[in-house]
This record gives sequence, C-alpha cells and structure tokens, in this order.
Amino acid sequence: MSQKKIALFIDADNISSKFGKQIIDTLESRGEIFIRRIYGNWEKLSLHGWNDCILNFSLRAVQQPDFVSGKNATDMSLAIDAMDVLYGGKAEIFALISNDSDFTPLAIRLREGGMNIIGMGNANASISFRNACNEFIDLDAAEKIQTAEPKKKSSPAQKKISPAQMSLFTEEKIPPPPKSKVVPISEKKIQSEQDKKLQRIHSVLRETSKLHGDEKNFVDLGYAGNAIAQKNLSIKGLGHSTLSKFVSAFPKLYEVKKVGKNFAYRCKD
Repeated sequence: MSQKKIALFIDADNISSKFGKQIIDTLESRGEIFIRRIYGNWEKLSLHGWNDCILNFSLRAVQQPDFVSGKNATDMSLAIDAMDVLYGGKAEIFALISNDSDFTPLAIRLREGGMNIIGMGNANASISFRNACNEFIDLDAAEKIQTAEPKKKSSPAQKKISPAQMSLFTEEKIPPPPKSKVVPISEKKIQSEQDKKLQRIHSVLRETSKLHGDEKNFVDLGYAGNAIAQKNLSIKGLGHSTLSKFVSAFPKLYEVKKVGKNFAYRCKD
C-alpha cells in the first residue's frame, strides 16, 4: 500500500529549531514527506539554529525578507505556496508548523479542498489555529514524554543472578514498565473556563507583539492592554493585579523590561 503524500510547511519565525527532528519523525510515521519547505528571513540571527535541520532533513529554505520593520511577510509567502501545492493535486496531507493564528484561514481553506491538516506548535498556539486543523500536536508535551526515560531498578537479589541462572526463574513474570502515550491536543478537553481565558490572553499578547513590535520585537504593554480589553478579556481571576505582573509570571514565554515609567515585552521562541 502506497504511503500518503505529505506537504510540510514550517513557519521558522514561530517555532524553535529544537523541534526539527521531532517534526520530521512524527510526520514520517504518517507517510512520505515529498514537500519540505521552511520559511523565514534567514538574515536574522535568531533563525540560524535551523541551519543543521535544513541540511540534515533536506528542507528547502525559502528566504522571505521583512519588507516593513517589526513585521514579516513569511505568512503570506507560505500561504501562497501552500495553495499552489493544493491546486497541483499531489498532496494528501498538509502539515502546518506554527503557533500563529494568521494560518487559521489557510487551514480552513485547505480542509475545504478535501485535505487532511496536521498542525504542530507549542502550548501557547492560537486556539483558532488548533481548531482549524484535523489534528493538532503539542510539540512541548511530546518532547517531555520522549525525553522522560524510566529508571530501571533492580533488587540486590536480581543483581546477583547471572543470565544462565535466570532460567530458574522463568515462571516469575516481571511486569513491563508503563508506556506513555502522546495524546493529540485536539483530543484533550480544556478543564475550565479559566484555562480558555488564559490561552486567549496569550494569543492576544503574541498577535500584539507581531503587529506593534519594534526592531528588537519589543512592544509597549499598553498596546496589549488595549487589545485584551477590545476582546472583552481581563486578567482578573488569574492571580495577578497588573498586566506587567502577569507577563512577568511567564519567563519562558516573554521577556519584560521597563522603559521609563512603562513596561515593554517581547515573545520568546
């Protein structure tokens, strides 16, 4: 039986290179990756970590310069190429690797074209993008499971038994260690309204950073506060009295600095 044809599109601006091998291994278990493209402005030092993945996994690096400071044209370039592949009629599965809600319309359009969409991203990926995919794989969760190796413990009696002597104990059955299973995020249930609210606020913070970030991707928290209010959201009930304290509580997601009397932040990879 022939393998499914997979078209892979990676948004390097939004995904860390540490997930490169994990992305390829996961997709190769689903079919043949006959298109492998990765998009970004390769003049940026922050993207140079992808160099080894590009060489080792035969990725086609598509150069997309930033036409306007603080923004990039990667999303548009990727979407145009994906539609060309759709019309080519050879792909059966599209793999979109990003956290960006801007790819939600693309995922919806590809599904309308009869394609199966696999999304991959981090825990802070846009909810709208997750829901637009047939399946969304949380790379952070999968990485934790893959790197957690169970430690084997043996009793003093077991250590003294040689391979030849083990035949004397063939009737004793030792249960195998429990196996961890990676559950796609699309099958998980959000436990409470507070979890939904938290994810929406993280999505707004990322979108605001992309829209208003300066040359170093920092953006005044005031922009984020206005965007959160416009979407009828609030940090009330999340354990933080101010937005600056909320952002500072997630050092793995954001970098915060004080500019005069105000605070600015930028998103980390």
